[in-house]
Amino acid sequence: MEKKNYIVAIDIGSSEVVVAVATLTEEGNISIETIVSEPTREGMTAGMVDNSQLVAEALRKARARAEQEVGITITDAYVGISGKFVRCARYVDHVFVADAENRISESDLVALSERMRNVKAADGEVIMDFYPLNYKGDAGTEMKNPVGCYSKQLSSTYNFILCEHVAKDRLRRVFLDAGIKIREIFAGAAVVADSVVTSDEKEDGVAVVDLGGGVTDVAVYHNGVLGYIASIPMGGAAVNADIRCFNGHIPPRTIENLKCQCGSAVVDLTPDEVIQVRSRSRAIKPISRLNLAAVIEARMTDIAEYVWREICDSGYSKKLGAGIVLTGGVAALKNVADLFNRVTGQEVRVACAEIGVQTESLEKVSTPNLTLAVSLLQRGAKLGACPVGVYIPSAKPEPKVAPKVEPQPAPKAEPQKPVEPIAAPQPQPAPAAPKVELEDDGDDIVDGTEDIVKPSGLSRIGSWFKRALSDAFPAPDDEDDGDDEY
Repeated sequence: MEKKNYIVAIDIGSSEVVVAVATLTEEGNISIETIVSEPTREGMTAGMVDNSQLVAEALRKARARAEQEVGITITDAYVGISGKFVRCARYVDHVFVADAENRISESDLVALSERMRNVKAADGEVIMDFYPLNYKGDAGTEMKNPVGCYSKQLSSTYNFILCEHVAKDRLRRVFLDAGIKIREIFAGAAVVADSVVTSDEKEDGVAVVDLGGGVTDVAVYHNGVLGYIASIPMGGAAVNADIRCFNGHIPPRTIENLKCQCGSAVVDLTPDEVIQVRSRSRAIKPISRLNLAAVIEARMTDIAEYVWREICDSGYSKKLGAGIVLTGGVAALKNVADLFNRVTGQEVRVACAEIGVQTESLEKVSTPNLTLAVSLLQRGAKLGACPVGVYIPSAKPEPKVAPKVEPQPAPKAEPQKPVEPIAAPQPQPAPAAPKVELEDDGDDIVDGTEDIVKPSGLSRIGSWFKRALSDAFPAPDDEDDGDDEY
């Protein structure tokens, strides 16, 4: 196997897991070796891991495909995290300049950075990153490059990227179950712009909106610095749910394809057609394309308004010289840029990962849902390559071969004696009923003091019949003396 320095990035989103493997070229660009995605379907809600086992299973499947295509074993990766549990906060502090002539030096910047390093996050949160937004001197004038300037004190506003402990720990658990070591975790909103906007656009002011399945990330740049990030817990999954409520006959697995192929974010730009949806061999009730667009436009308008509200809260709404850039899976929706333009009044465009990507690899990342994974690759390339293992393909079980049996000569058949048929058992005759002897003077009761013998049914009939005959025809006396009385 050729010796290469591989960079591995993994983006676990609410709707899919993306695994990207790249190498760094001599020009400093990244060459995409492979990039694969595996749907999560369940286990993630608005960026938060709900079921680590299901998410880890999707991660293992995506990793196996990537390993097979590249021919390596993935052991380490750079990871992104997004959700409402990621936020930014600002903190202002200052130091006195150490030089006797009040000339600011590099050591003063280091001293200020150390003071910021001692800032503690709120309970339940962890600091992911921090960096200066600006520097100011005594008069409050902003200094873009303070080293060499004169001032008695140096103050700065730092931006802190924070994340909740619970969300980060759950994500770590997923990678632990999948057997992958996390080299670094980045806030998705803080890195997604690396592959879609240039440094000049960041300098002029630009807002990058990552429209995901369960989360919409917003990142605002000005003066070349990331000034604000926010995560809105709403995305393409909400649009799918609305379509499902509008027409309950559409199977959930068909809604995403219907939205991407026939959906539109603006009713005015949608043709008046009727869509015949089929689920396998079963035809579903026809749907008006205008009605489908109306459902999508209503939800996407909500998302656009939330995004614009976050941009206004950041204080940069009037400093977006480069407008708004849309990316992420939902950005592939037809006319979504026109919708955001109507809501925000800004120049809006849809972008896929292209900055810092080798020309031969652009086709592999030509869809906006892969932007964050490519941006993670670029951020990871600045920190160093990931160690990888030797790929050992899974051994397929050899088919079992039945042992060869040598034919044995058949033994000579000996003449068999005819088998005599076994006589069927003859039915046994039922016991004969006791005969009733009329001449017999005996009674059923033997001695008055003896126990009663229970005669059979025929015996009782015989006894009754014998008594009746005796009463009707009494036996004559041995000697008739003629003195009988009547």
